[in-house]
Amino acid sequence: MQVDVFSKMMFGDNAKQKTEKEEVQEEEVSPANEEETIDYMYIMNQIGSIMNSLDQIKPALKELAPMVSAIKKKIM
Repeated sequence: MQVDVFSKMMFGDNAKQKTEKEEVQEEEVSPANEEETIDYMYIMNQIGSIMNSLDQIKPALKELAPMVSAIKKKIM
């Protein structure tokens, strides 16, 4: 288990050990875990939250658009 100097500097001493542990865990995945159910209600709630945030940000973006256009004209 030889760790090169770059990996040791960037990721510490445990970099190689972590990747080996992850490989072992990936091999142990059973077919039952592959058939996990997707929580569509959670996903839809998250999408709704994102859309609400965009609706709140939209007025601020409309105010910034003329300033961005003016800066763009000065640069060009």
